[in-house]
Amino acid sequence: MRYVMIVNPAAGKRNAADTILPGVRHFFIEQGCHPICYQTRQPGEAARLTRREAENGDAVRIYAFGGDGTLGEVAQGAAGKNNVEIGIFPCGSGNDYIKNFGLPEDFLSPQKQLAGSSRPVDLIQTELGVSINLCSVGMDAMVALYMERIKRLPLVSGPAAYDLALLRVLLGQIGEHMKIRIDDSETFTGCFIFALAASGRFYGGGYCGAPQALPDDGLLDFILVRKPPLYKIPKLVGMYKAGRHIGAKEFQDILTFRRGTKMEVVAEKPVASNLDGEVSLIKAARFQTLPSAVRFIVPKNV
Repeated sequence: MRYVMIVNPAAGKRNAADTILPGVRHFFIEQGCHPICYQTRQPGEAARLTRREAENGDAVRIYAFGGDGTLGEVAQGAAGKNNVEIGIFPCGSGNDYIKNFGLPEDFLSPQKQLAGSSRPVDLIQTELGVSINLCSVGMDAMVALYMERIKRLPLVSGPAAYDLALLRVLLGQIGEHMKIRIDDSETFTGCFIFALAASGRFYGGGYCGAPQALPDDGLLDFILVRKPPLYKIPKLVGMYKAGRHIGAKEFQDILTFRRGTKMEVVAEKPVASNLDGEVSLIKAARFQTLPSAVRFIVPKNV
């Protein structure tokens, strides 16, 4: 087994190459493992490095040092490669994907990581690349866009950055006119504040947007929320963050929940689209499950 460590120096508040990597690398070397270490310099490089390492054909474990975006890039490079297992030492602002499995301290333990085993998990295929966690279109994606700017401020944590970004979005125009089709069988039209396609449960630094999603069931959870009266939004946001929205009477007139394999979105004008925290403007998007597309390392006893 070869070991590769890919560090995103832009993730989190401090460069993990200076903080987390040295101790992890030292432990692996003590155990007779000699990892190759890279530090990325631009977006997309983690995916390219992963793809290059995977093409050697031998068994390799590739660890991301970053947040959900870095893990998503590594997953993209490893998708469909049976010789590759991927893991993460979480040091981003949100670190939401690991919440499907365990606590940050478990994933930050080199002992547990080295002794851990991998399991197949699903990915989400989009026109903009592959996601390992969750994609959204609409207000939530715009929040992610503002969050990326706000989290760079001193003393602002990932969850706080999300809350501040949400406040900024709420002060502007809310709702986008969209046509949404699920599994070629149901079509929904109207003014939505967002549409979600989820393999994982959490995003935005702890918002439980898809509380029933499973990362390895071969399906995606689709959550559509129509525009509510503005005065109801503060209460609805609190319930949504806690994962209490599905089946709640407060959401019964505005929320649609489905489980399936594909969702297509067409908007009247360009809207924000979020892929594991990476945001772009789109007028149409397609999200489709890729069952058991990559093997994810779960630390021992997690």
